[in-house]
Amino acid sequence: MRMRWVVLAFLFLLAVLNYTDKSVLGLAAEPIMTGLGLSYDEFGMVGSSFFAAYAVGSLVLGTLTYRFNSKYLLMMIAVGWTVSLGSAYFVETLTQLIMLRVALGFFEGATLGFSIVHLARWFTSSQRGFAVAIMTSGTTVGTYLAAPLLVAGITNVGWQHTFALLGVASLIWAAAFFFMPDEPKEPLVEDVKSLASNKDVPFRQILKVLVNPYVLSIMVVGFVSMWITTWVLTWAPTYLIEIAGLEPQRMSFIFAGMGIVGTIFAIGMGKFTDFLFKRNKSLIKSYDRVLITVLVIGALAYGMTTIVSSPILACVFLGIGLIMNTSLLPLNTTIKSLVIPRNLVGSVTGISLSIASMAGIIGPWATGYLITLAGDDIRAGFNSGVLVIVSLYVVSAIVLLLTRKLKISATEKEDALRAEEEKEKLNVAIE
Repeated sequence: MRMRWVVLAFLFLLAVLNYTDKSVLGLAAEPIMTGLGLSYDEFGMVGSSFFAAYAVGSLVLGTLTYRFNSKYLLMMIAVGWTVSLGSAYFVETLTQLIMLRVALGFFEGATLGFSIVHLARWFTSSQRGFAVAIMTSGTTVGTYLAAPLLVAGITNVGWQHTFALLGVASLIWAAAFFFMPDEPKEPLVEDVKSLASNKDVPFRQILKVLVNPYVLSIMVVGFVSMWITTWVLTWAPTYLIEIAGLEPQRMSFIFAGMGIVGTIFAIGMGKFTDFLFKRNKSLIKSYDRVLITVLVIGALAYGMTTIVSSPILACVFLGIGLIMNTSLLPLNTTIKSLVIPRNLVGSVTGISLSIASMAGIIGPWATGYLITLAGDDIRAGFNSGVLVIVSLYVVSAIVLLLTRKLKISATEKEDALRAEEEKEKLNVAIE
């Protein structure tokens, strides 16, 4: 089963490319705006168009996993990135730039859903927390650590060449991935039979899966995770400079350091949740409990940044919050792969991502509005934006606590037994 680690390495690299493609536009903002004569509003429209297309792509492409092999779907979207990024050479107007980002956003929308489905072919439920943490750590590498290379490329060869080189990297990935096997030679043996991910259900039941209270709560966490991620990409560097008072160069090192620590923490957390799950065979006592703890600690850390006056303490608490946030995506993704019927994971993930991407449109704008509303008191504006994050964390934790016993089980018999137990509890309460 050594091949599964090779497959995981490919999925990690895909995640790196995915988030590198996302962040390159912001890093190339100045030369693009200067070269195309764009205003800030027009450039903001380009960013919003990406997330709008991302939502559509998540929804449309995500359903393909029900019919088609995840390996070839992953290759398809990687080639789509190549075509999108390579078209940078033809961009001469705002409309053409928007078309480029719309095409890229559409193909990137299904990346996580396809990756989850493919990873589940190679790792059992008790191995998946660690594997998903490694896979999704590629998003942190692409966000935090690829920036120096991208800036060097944009500065030395220009933004169009840099875009195209990223497209070439995607094409090389797709070509190499073609030689990977579709699935293990020997089928995986699950030791937790009650998980919904062990069964297939007709596609017509997707609405029933989507309205399951616990699935809805996981979608809420996904929305919150996207909100924080886009806040980090848009506002965290400005916060460290304007509020914490750091020089830009020092800020970049501290920002990268937070990303490195967050990656290590997320991978360690994935290993820890796997250990808990193997020991007690309970999602509530493993993934749920850890996820709620991460949300509570994150809420406290972000909340403290609005109270402390020391720049050092502001950096420390913001760093703790950002580190907690790096664990949200892998934990949420792992739980999703366990509580949703395996043939619907891609489709449900696509739908949930299309909803979560709305946070990518609303979140950065909301913080910017609050800062503008605060006038000269920039810190007060930032504090208001951070308190929104705190509220989202708290709401997510409460929703998880209220719904964590309402998961989808693997058999109709277990579903009936659980419904009967809930009915008995309700009768007792009435009496």
